[in-house]
Amino acid sequence: MNPPNVISVKDRIDVEGPGWMRTLYKRLRAAAEGFNGRAKSRLAYQRLTWQGLENVGIHVGLVLMVAYAVCIAAYGVGRPELRQSVAFFA
Repeated sequence: MNPPNVISVKDRIDVEGPGWMRTLYKRLRAAAEGFNGRAKSRLAYQRLTWQGLENVGIHVGLVLMVAYAVCIAAYGVGRPELRQSVAFFA
């Protein structure tokens, strides 16, 4: 039995906990999966070979650093709706 204000992942997708926390978890997961999908398609993972694995690791690291920097900058300037807009800060 879980404590009343705790969310826990039951399977890979299902979660248990208060309704508002489950809704928030699903929204954040959807945003993260969308970001991962865009990153995978732009980095051409389907053409990945073992020789290029180091290069892919570097690019993924750079993409994540830029995404986090944009999110932090958006909240810093008081515009959280721009947390996924790299173009606004470019």
